[in-house]
Amino acid sequence: MKNINAKKVGRVIPNPPLRLGRPACPAQTGGLRITRPTLGLFLFLAVLTALPFPAHAAENPPARGGRVGWARIITSSTAWRRHAESDPHLTQFIRSQTSLNIDPTWYSADPDSIEQLTSYPLLYTNNLTDVVRPSHQQNLQEYLRRGGFILVDACINPGITPNPDAFLQQHIALMKIIAPGAEVRELPKDHDVYRQYFTVADTPPHTYMNDVFDRRWSHHGLYGVFESNGRMISLITLSGLQCSWSSHPERAAATECMKMIVNIYVYAMTR
Repeated sequence: MKNINAKKVGRVIPNPPLRLGRPACPAQTGGLRITRPTLGLFLFLAVLTALPFPAHAAENPPARGGRVGWARIITSSTAWRRHAESDPHLTQFIRSQTSLNIDPTWYSADPDSIEQLTSYPLLYTNNLTDVVRPSHQQNLQEYLRRGGFILVDACINPGITPNPDAFLQQHIALMKIIAPGAEVRELPKDHDVYRQYFTVADTPPHTYMNDVFDRRWSHHGLYGVFESNGRMISLITLSGLQCSWSSHPERAAATECMKMIVNIYVYAMTR
């Protein structure tokens, strides 16, 4: 059984509100917020027990730690919630493969509210450049400063992301605004995120539109956004990871893509 190194645990807000697709409610989270000094005990409980367990253990499931949630950033585009109805496929996969106490529902986080943003250790979006208001960008900057992590995963549908190279460049430019001084660089194939929990065969795995290989997408790896102190605060993927759980288990790469998400989530919570 793999053990997660809890020594570097640095962020999580236990017990997010139980409202499907709705923003966090400060009253329901007891006023708890992400801070860089860290809520170490809650994180210790949340991720120390994130170990694989066999199916026959269902009669006596392992104790789960503090509740965490999966949340999408609300943007100016209607595509912000694309495939959101399938997000429970991902959260159920996480629950079945680990003992992480992730809520099986999904949530939304409004960038107009720093309280909502900081209710989650990781925030997901398929296009962060759709957050256009300066005040919202400032809140995202504050969220990252407090220790949050943003996962940007481009949708492979050309109607949503017509040019993956342009998508990457646009996000590199945006990161200069919301993470001043940070550096965006492609992760090496032996980076820890590829084996943080699962060891993934493809570094990274990809999905493709209609499962047709496309070199415009395949040549991209994962791109980390690093602060000057070396901490990775965001990850940009052009892998279409989200498209895997929207079609699981029909799509061949679906399981590998969801394993990649698990690795990213655990990495974000333990660094």
